[in-house]
Amino acid sequence: MSLYEVGTRIWLRDDAEGWIGGEIRSRSEGKDGSLVLGVVAENGTETTITVKAGSAALPPVRNVPESEAVDDLKYLPHLNEGSMLHAVRTRFASQRIYTLSGLVLIALNPYASTTLYSPAHIRAYSSVTPPSSPHLFSVAQAAHDGISLRRRDQTIIVSGESGAGKTVSARHVMRYFAALGQAGESVTGTEEQILATNPVMEAFGNAKTIRNDNSSRFGRYLEILFDANQNIVGARIRIYLLERSRLVYQPKHERNTHIFYQLCAGASPELRRELGIGSANEYHYLNQGGSSTIPGVDDAASFRATQKALTALNIPRSQQLSIFRLLAALLHLGNISISTSTSRSSDAIVSSDDPALLRAAALLGVPAPAFQKGIVKKQIDVARGEKIVTALSRDQAVVARDSVARHIYTCLFDWLVAVLNEKLLGEEARARASSFIGVLDIYGFEDMERNSFEQFCINYANEKLQQEFNVHTFKLSQEEYAREGINVAFIDFPDNQPCIDMIEGRLGLLSLIDEQSRLPSGSDAGLLRKLDEQLKPPSYKKALFGSAGFTIAHYALEVSYDVDGFLEKNRDAVPDEHLALLAGSTNDFLREVCERARGGGESAPDSRPASGGPARRGGAARKQPTLASTFKGSLASLMASINATETHYIRCIKPADSKRPWEFDAQKVLGQLRACGVLETIRISRAGYPSKMVFADFVERFAILVEAPGTPTPNLVAACTRILSGTVTNPELYALGHTKVFLRAGVLAHLEKLRAALITLITAIQARARAKIVRRAMVVERQRASEERARWTRVQAAARGIVARRRYAAERKEAEATRVREREMAEKENRAREERKQRERGREKEREEARRHAARASLQSQASPPLPSSLARPQSTSSPSRSGPAPPSSLARPPSARSTRHRGPAPKLPERTTSLAHGRPTSPTLDPRTLSKRTSRQFNSPFFLG
Repeated sequence: MSLYEVGTRIWLRDDAEGWIGGEIRSRSEGKDGSLVLGVVAENGTETTITVKAGSAALPPVRNVPESEAVDDLKYLPHLNEGSMLHAVRTRFASQRIYTLSGLVLIALNPYASTTLYSPAHIRAYSSVTPPSSPHLFSVAQAAHDGISLRRRDQTIIVSGESGAGKTVSARHVMRYFAALGQAGESVTGTEEQILATNPVMEAFGNAKTIRNDNSSRFGRYLEILFDANQNIVGARIRIYLLERSRLVYQPKHERNTHIFYQLCAGASPELRRELGIGSANEYHYLNQGGSSTIPGVDDAASFRATQKALTALNIPRSQQLSIFRLLAALLHLGNISISTSTSRSSDAIVSSDDPALLRAAALLGVPAPAFQKGIVKKQIDVARGEKIVTALSRDQAVVARDSVARHIYTCLFDWLVAVLNEKLLGEEARARASSFIGVLDIYGFEDMERNSFEQFCINYANEKLQQEFNVHTFKLSQEEYAREGINVAFIDFPDNQPCIDMIEGRLGLLSLIDEQSRLPSGSDAGLLRKLDEQLKPPSYKKALFGSAGFTIAHYALEVSYDVDGFLEKNRDAVPDEHLALLAGSTNDFLREVCERARGGGESAPDSRPASGGPARRGGAARKQPTLASTFKGSLASLMASINATETHYIRCIKPADSKRPWEFDAQKVLGQLRACGVLETIRISRAGYPSKMVFADFVERFAILVEAPGTPTPNLVAACTRILSGTVTNPELYALGHTKVFLRAGVLAHLEKLRAALITLITAIQARARAKIVRRAMVVERQRASEERARWTRVQAAARGIVARRRYAAERKEAEATRVREREMAEKENRAREERKQRERGREKEREEARRHAARASLQSQASPPLPSSLARPQSTSSPSRSGPAPPSSLARPPSARSTRHRGPAPKLPERTTSLAHGRPTSPTLDPRTLSKRTSRQFNSPFFLG
């Protein structure tokens, strides 16, 4: 009672928020000794709490603010539901989506992109000193340490309801393992193929539901195989219960599997013409939900990603085209129009020229008339091999058509898984594999508006997983404590064993469903009557009056199921006529798919993987296992595999139904935390010893903390005591059993931290010693190298001297030859220059002679007497010829005129040049710039020109 003083913070129940904070403002005692507390809630509401004397119904105490958002809920000082919810909500508000809860990692789906999965985070969590904050990668690293240190196979169970983020979490875990094997470098071909299985399996097995845009409609257990050096060598996929009914029916606002919408949106025009497909809204199998698109999702881009993944898995383009042909055939098959023949008859008819029928039959490689007959007719086997053919009603024909479609798609899915296993696990990988880490991604708990056989199987699987969690966490821990002689207070925990017994018992629900399915006259109504008679509360509850269903009290909540269709889905029957047609198809790929499905493939060696194989109508139906019995066997095999490994748990939580980013619905989250037993997990972790190791393993790993390596330890118990007493001061934090060491929460991490620090110190000392040794060796090596270098230097110098001298002699000889050539060229140029000078002097002499001749002619013309006027040549308009005879002196001008015109020195004649081209004189040229005006007049006069 001392805790509940004035000012103490407590938690109060609230219908909207689950729990809200409050503070005690007053405290008093009643007349009957009861405690009366006056409390003010955070929303301002005042209330009074009265607690009777001796009662334990006190309100939960709230932690101080510093301890409200711890990384691990088991470290909460006051452990209660309100503190647990507030811690998760506070961390989520600060975008910390991961919280530890003892043995379980709680992961809230933010519905938004985050940077928590970058390569930097992978390197950080795979380092020697990883971050202490909880993360998906810390769980993956713990599993990897299990195969590398303890040499035990591991399993990571990713669970939660639909839309909680299980598929994304499993995808990041696989990506972590792929990157871990390469230390951040590019992944290998095997690791790339393992990652490529995600888009393929999600395209063919996931669909949009009301709660989740990428909901897994099948269970997948992926075993990643490692060799002795912890390198990934291959993988193996096991699948459980593909939701076949989704192919032919989708509830409102939901979709078929993604691959159909990807094909319609992303196929090339050539592929569209070949397959005869259009938009998704044109097909009955795709438009029933009225939601053919997903906001923010590009189906065309997803189709390209799926094709790329198929190619990375070495599935050739020809097989990819065959897969697309079968998918298109299913779309056309769903568009086959089925009607009644007349108003009086209910017999179903299908037109022989129905385009959808013809297209589907052509793609499937079966005769259209026979396929048409198989839809509207059925054969009944009678005695001695005789058969009776009867007509089907329209509803029966629709069931027959849809059963063929479901069978083909399930066979295709099983074939795809078998092919992926062949690609991922070759003979070499089988031989090298020494351990594995299994990642289980299975559908979450579902409670739909209408729950049918599929929801029952899904919730049954989650019941088994919850039972395994209970056994692993609670029962085995308590039993082991008792077996080892450890005194731990027993903790009561919710056990769903009664619900499992009601389902799996000798006269349980599964047995009754199979019994009615094998009866020729079995019906859904008869099944319901049988269930109401045989099964009893509290696990089974009858439906309300007028409702054709029943209710099961599951571990999470009560779910009501509609019994309509239970037997038909459990029988999983396909008409014999259609099976015969598919077996004789001209489509080789379809025959291969069906044959591999009948043979079981390799997807689940223990049972039929997705469909359980088709049952045949008639008497053969009694010999075939039903879908429920097959699924039960598959789950039993899965539980056996999980129990043989060390298990790690990731509980995915859906924070709100609205799927808006970072929205938190307290009541929604609180219900999921209660359902997965988080509070009980924390209690047993705090009350018990969550970490345990056998003596030999403990001594081998931690003896280095107290003694030198290699020291013999004949007495393991004494060695364990010496290690723990030397490293753990509080003896209540550990206990020694008969064969194992048991450690309280956090002690193992403390020991690992001490060991890592010691190894770091040892490594540093060794590094210094090795460095000193290497330096000494380096000095000797350097001296030897110096001497060797000197010897080689001398050799190289001599060799270079010889080469240089030879080169110098050659260059000198070449230089001498060059000088001779230059001298010869200079002499040649000098001779040419002298010749040019001589020619120039000759031409100068010629010009001088010409000038003297011209001067003499000029003087002679001046000294000649004038001609009489009667002998003078008549005036002509044209100039006399230069080459003609000189005119008589009687025709010349008077001396006075000549003396006047030709005064001064004689004119200088132009030089006569010689043509270089022909070697003959050229006509003299006149340069007017060198002539005076008087000289110009003399040259232009008729006398000079004549």
